[in-house]
Amino acid sequence: MMNQKLKKIFTHSLFNLFLIGILNVSAVHAQSWPQSRISFVVGFAPGGSTDIAARVVAQQLTIKLGQTVVVENKPGVSGVVGNNIIATGKPDGYSFLFGSGSLASGPSLMKSLPYDVMTDFVPVAQLTVVPTIVAVHPTVPAKNIKEFVDYVKANPGKVNYGSAGSGSLQHISGALFEKMIQGSMVHIPYKGGALANSDLVAGRVHVVFGPIVELMPFVSSGAIRVLGVTSLTRSASFPDAHPVAEVVPGYEMSTWHGVFAPKGTNPEIVDAMNKAINAVLADPPTRTRLIALGLDPVKSTQQEFTKFYFDEIKRWKELVNIAGAKQE
Repeated sequence: MMNQKLKKIFTHSLFNLFLIGILNVSAVHAQSWPQSRISFVVGFAPGGSTDIAARVVAQQLTIKLGQTVVVENKPGVSGVVGNNIIATGKPDGYSFLFGSGSLASGPSLMKSLPYDVMTDFVPVAQLTVVPTIVAVHPTVPAKNIKEFVDYVKANPGKVNYGSAGSGSLQHISGALFEKMIQGSMVHIPYKGGALANSDLVAGRVHVVFGPIVELMPFVSSGAIRVLGVTSLTRSASFPDAHPVAEVVPGYEMSTWHGVFAPKGTNPEIVDAMNKAINAVLADPPTRTRLIALGLDPVKSTQQEFTKFYFDEIKRWKELVNIAGAKQE
């Protein structure tokens, strides 16, 4: 009987030592992180707002963390290809998703997804809020939102709008707009905002409801015309552009950027990355650069971003229902 009792005590002690060992290894791993290159996966083509924001932040994180942070563009299916790389990736703290609002809108627009947006990603930190504008090719006769509403309604099915893909900010913005004005436009999806913007400049699409950061160079050069902003207040970047809501009451759209880790990533590494990102966003030159690009920096704790992200999934579901956007 005594031998059995001693055996149980011995076995229990060994198990506890094993658990302590695992925890110690995990702690050491987190404390020594990072020891090699870190990747930010962007699910869109180079040149879009998500890619631009990712490169600004990656450059500063490289300095902050002492390890190279690279941006890897994996465009396809409105960000789904890039998202899935992280959803199925190793939770080793060296691969992260640099995502946007399209991650939250995906479940409401796609018939099926290879991942679960609620459980397969660990929200790390929010980085920006992105103001957006309504921009048209110069061949469109409208000079303001009122004239554009009239133009769309007078030409049902003849005005097309470009987007970064089904479920993107541009897609929902356009679909919501045509729904609220009771008009009809044609959606042209691309594999990224930069491609949609290029076709806007070329006149192959008539309008883009897109982030200021993507469209600003073309506005400055006179290649496209700004009709309005999709926020409820005017933008410092385009003070003469009136909010769409002044003509279409209740219309408001915005997006954001955030970093996500694969599920199972060490919480201490998630916390360390959150702190590093917030330190970068607090750097005055970095903040100034982001704002100049049309990106409003947002600092957040990991818990704050998690709540925000889950709330966004619900919000996009409501927006998609209002817009009547079809699942693709």
